[in-house]
Amino acid sequence: MRRLPLRVLTGLLLGGAVLATAPALAAPSPSPTPEPEDPIQVVVTDILPRHPRPGGAVQVVGTLRNTGSREITDLRVRLQVGDAIQFRGELHNADSDRPPTSLRVGTRPRQRSLAPGGSTSFDLRATVGELGLGDVGVYPVDVVARGNAGEGLDSLGLAPTWLPWFGTVSPRRTRVAVVWPMTDVSHVNVDGTLRDDELATSLAEGGRLHGLLSAARNALIPRCGPGVARTPGPPEPPPSRCEPVPVTLAVDPSLLETVARMTEPYQVRAPGEDEGQDGRGVAAATSWLTRLRTSSLVPNLLPLPYADPDVTALSRGDDARNREDLVSASELGAEVLRSVLDHTPDPLVAWPPPGPVPPAAADALALTGARAFVLDPDAYGEAEPTSRTPSTRSVYTTSRTGLNLDGLVIDPDLSSLLAAGDPGGPRLAEQRFLAESAIVALEAPGVSRTLLLALPRGSTVDPVGASEKLRDLGRVPWLCPVDLRAAATGTERCPDEPVGEPLDPVTRGDVRTDTAEALSASYLSRVTADRDRAEQLTESVLSPEPAVRDEVATIKGRLRRAVARAESSTGRTDAETARSDARALRQEVDRLSGAVVVRGGRSLLTSSKGSISVSVENTLRIPVQVRVRFTSRTATLTDAETELLTISAGHAVQAKVKAQAQRSGQFVVFAQVVDRAGRPFGPETEVIVRSTRFGRLALAVTVAAFGVLLVAAGVRVFRRARGARA
Repeated sequence: MRRLPLRVLTGLLLGGAVLATAPALAAPSPSPTPEPEDPIQVVVTDILPRHPRPGGAVQVVGTLRNTGSREITDLRVRLQVGDAIQFRGELHNADSDRPPTSLRVGTRPRQRSLAPGGSTSFDLRATVGELGLGDVGVYPVDVVARGNAGEGLDSLGLAPTWLPWFGTVSPRRTRVAVVWPMTDVSHVNVDGTLRDDELATSLAEGGRLHGLLSAARNALIPRCGPGVARTPGPPEPPPSRCEPVPVTLAVDPSLLETVARMTEPYQVRAPGEDEGQDGRGVAAATSWLTRLRTSSLVPNLLPLPYADPDVTALSRGDDARNREDLVSASELGAEVLRSVLDHTPDPLVAWPPPGPVPPAAADALALTGARAFVLDPDAYGEAEPTSRTPSTRSVYTTSRTGLNLDGLVIDPDLSSLLAAGDPGGPRLAEQRFLAESAIVALEAPGVSRTLLLALPRGSTVDPVGASEKLRDLGRVPWLCPVDLRAAATGTERCPDEPVGEPLDPVTRGDVRTDTAEALSASYLSRVTADRDRAEQLTESVLSPEPAVRDEVATIKGRLRRAVARAESSTGRTDAETARSDARALRQEVDRLSGAVVVRGGRSLLTSSKGSISVSVENTLRIPVQVRVRFTSRTATLTDAETELLTISAGHAVQAKVKAQAQRSGQFVVFAQVVDRAGRPFGPETEVIVRSTRFGRLALAVTVAAFGVLLVAAGVRVFRRARGARA
């Protein structure tokens, strides 16, 4: 083996050393991960009590977590308190512009230092005197984590919260009714299969509908815990109230019907696909429906019309048929509730979709039995500002039906806080809800009012956090839960309030009458046109014979549901689902109507009168009763119509009619199926007719020519005879 020269070997070694160090010199160093602005995450797991009392104590329990990349030493936690807030507007401003707070008490967490990703707990306690609670109101309270992240002691994390303080004031309780929406967009095809399996996820544990039902059920089970700070010395007395909280479920019967269908093996078939697949939600649907049926929530249901129709859009204009759709949807919804839950709903309270509800819409709802409407505040126009929150029951309008109707106006701020979360944990979200309700009570401590809380349709809640907020209605001293129907009639009372005359409704601004938020008139006109075609098929084309009554009812129910889904108010915010439902309705009506057709062809009339014949086919599984009408647009044939024809399922018949031609030749006649009422059904079909009859002028010319021929022949015969005699 040949040896390398020494200088070459030395060069290679030096070069290798340079190359070995080159990557460290040449490669760009990775950018350091930016430190979070607050490297300590403060999560408050409990605040006791929910409202402190004179001479009492406050306890704040939680955890600290190091979310940064540096070790934090010399950890401590302190409670800072600001000045009392006494008005609702100030509280809302403080959410975005946090008022200043000052140190009152502090403590050390369990661990004095935290490595990146590490966590520790803290338990901070103070007396009311130490916190400096004086004037009644809601106090801003900051739970502040401090420590050294390498640059000296500084504030490294914050969890803002609130503390209601009534001092020695005992306000009259605010009565609160709660409406909980159980609604969803449509998931059903016209044939009863599901277009997707999203409900399976929503009904299962952790899903949206599962969480809503869990929170409502939990509210019926009082849980007041210790309710007081755990401090040395004699324990404070527990809360004096611990009541169950009734929640009114606003149920869309179409959702309930779909869930009931999912409790048995079902098919999922996306629109436009021929093949389906087995659904995966049988167990989740069965569990969810069982939990609903076995709860005490069912007697308090607020029934929505089937598919939650857009009441405002259906009552727009003078088309009474659209308002009849609303009545039909209400009747269908009641049928579903009786079938699925064995419950006959009380229609006293209606919940139309958000936005204005014009008087015409109120009239339509009144026809279904409603006497009070759950309304958003924007259903009314601008009202005079007031210094306190008004009660929910409000003067609405005097219906053209002669009935006095009331509005039950939702408190939007408290309602949104029912579903709101908080970065500092669900306990802080609950405390913010309590602060809002306490401000309302402090507006007029000597006056008792009723508020209505209702989540928007399609809401998602944290079942644990929402349950605790609902339970607060039955355990804090300034609130009490009441039944929605009692609030609708002015008879709601807290347990310790005397029963007296019904409470009068308050006056708000004028009722808005605009319909800009409703489904568009052009969209609804297309849906109603298909509805009319569907109704014509089921009422005037399908056979009325008793033997097929059940089959006809099945088709009628399927189309009735498809119309309701296409008229649903969910189309306001989910245009794609609305278009899909409207398209499915049209395709189904086209398919059924196209199963009864006239087959044209050619026909021959060999005299002035004759018969025109066509074939009428029925490919439905139900017999139909129709006539066939023949028309001629050139007036070359007298119009005619067959007698009523009964065409069996899957059969065709010949339809003949006597006709009289006005002239000879070839012309087009149009044949069309008409229903039992004489209305056209389906498109026209061309029939080519050829007539061989002579017209009057042709006959006269022929007779005259024949006469001339006879005369000429007679003259010729006469001349020949005379010549022969000569």
